[in-house]
Amino acid sequence: MVLRDPAALAYAAAAVVFASLSVVTWRRRVHNPTVAAALTLVMAGSFWWSVADMVFEAALDPTVAAVANLAFFPGLGVTVAAFAILGFCIARPQWVPPRRVVVALAVEPLLITLLAATNPWHQLVYRGAGAAEMLGSAAWTHGPAFWLHTAYSYLVMGAGIALIGWSWLKAAPAFRLQRLALLLAALAPIAVNVVHLAVGFAFIPDPTPLGFAITGTVMTYVIFRQDLFTFTPVARALVIDQIGDAIVVVSPAGRVLDLNAAAVGLVRAVRPDVPRLVIGMPAVEVFGAQATSATGPDGSRTEIAVGLAGSRTEFQVHASPLLDRRDRALGTVYVARDVTEANALSRRLSAANAQLVRQVRTIEMLRADLAEQASRDPLTGLHNRRHLVERFGPMVAAAAAAGEPLAVVLIDVDNFKSINDRHGHLVGDEVLVALAQLTQAHALPGALVARWGGEEFFVALPGIDGARGLAFADDLRRRCEAEGVGARDRTIHCTLSGGVAAYPASGTTMNELFDAADVALYDAKDAGRNRVRLYATPGPAAQGLSRRESSYIPGGRADEGDHT
Repeated sequence: MVLRDPAALAYAAAAVVFASLSVVTWRRRVHNPTVAAALTLVMAGSFWWSVADMVFEAALDPTVAAVANLAFFPGLGVTVAAFAILGFCIARPQWVPPRRVVVALAVEPLLITLLAATNPWHQLVYRGAGAAEMLGSAAWTHGPAFWLHTAYSYLVMGAGIALIGWSWLKAAPAFRLQRLALLLAALAPIAVNVVHLAVGFAFIPDPTPLGFAITGTVMTYVIFRQDLFTFTPVARALVIDQIGDAIVVVSPAGRVLDLNAAAVGLVRAVRPDVPRLVIGMPAVEVFGAQATSATGPDGSRTEIAVGLAGSRTEFQVHASPLLDRRDRALGTVYVARDVTEANALSRRLSAANAQLVRQVRTIEMLRADLAEQASRDPLTGLHNRRHLVERFGPMVAAAAAAGEPLAVVLIDVDNFKSINDRHGHLVGDEVLVALAQLTQAHALPGALVARWGGEEFFVALPGIDGARGLAFADDLRRRCEAEGVGARDRTIHCTLSGGVAAYPASGTTMNELFDAADVALYDAKDAGRNRVRLYATPGPAAQGLSRRESSYIPGGRADEGDHT
């Protein structure tokens, strides 16, 4: 095979063009895969066609030439089928070919390929001397399958060209030039063949691949260089000129596809120097970087301010993606609404609301402070008896719900009157403050510590059973006896008595636990003070006794060490 023949060189050059365009088209398929796939198949089929013609013209072996003469049919069939799909995509940019359409268009290329491959057996495509032996292909004559294939190819090609012509007739003025370029490109193979029939090309027998080279080059330029993948009038139905909001449709590549009357007025007011026809211009040149970068095509919303007639006008800009039924991005719809008056009113209301919120917050802080002060004992700082009653009931209910124990400790300072008599009431008050601090520090996290009244203190220990509550009370008693408490730069030694009750052994209600702890404290005092007692539920022998006469589990004195 020698590539010195002019026709072979022409077909080789066309094959290079088709291969290059196929690669470029497929790499740029991101915006419209359907158009890219159709155009790529047109170029790939034409590449196959050109290579077959090149081999036919350059082959020195008659069998190779005969095979090449039959081998161009697959390329031609693919080119024709893909061109029909491309025509549909140009006429209807949102169209995606259904599977049944693709299958139907693939039937003829497969059938003619099968007939061409088996032609020596039946000679339906080519016939004549040497057709059965795959020799002398230059002298073959056309069979019925060839003419049917030719008629089908012209019919499908004509349909594709008609669709492109229809899209040109129906296109808006801004899109006419692009559609006309595509139409002229589609007519290139026909024009080349007409010239060939009228004048003749002495050096090339079939100029159709060269015509398709012109078609592919022009279409690739128009589609990619002029952004035809997305530069289509798909948003006209969404742009209503009568509404007051400015609506602009921008392609994924950043060009203005359409805009309504309000948007035109806004553009003219902001930028009088913008050309009269803004459709097709880059959006950043029309609206500026501030507006185009303010939102993205993801449903985001923002506000921008522009100067109109010497005043500051505020617009709320909302961006929404424009998708087809297969979620293919066709562009972005930007809606700009004048919110100047609304924002001014909102700012006034916000200022008034902020002031009201501050006032309410101040009142709430004062109320909380008053409530806290009302719940505290002014001398010791512990919670008072009213707060104790409010909190202790829910603690009992929580213990019942969780099935957990709850210990209650009631502590009283032994012979507190003698401290007042000996050291004065101010020292007595300081002793109570020190004991309150000691009890609070000794209590476990979550415990409720309150002043029961006078020199008595109350401690509720959630999650603690009677034995551990008894140990807590006795440990507090021991520390007070051993270390004393500080008051007026001196240490006052005093003793404590304590009564302990436990839920549910000592009682199951708030009043029963209060009473049980009080009974146990009374028993500790009656037993000689400086000791703690744990109240226990009376047995059958004590059913007729009062709670103060019921049975107890004694604690012990610091020197006795028996807590059970």
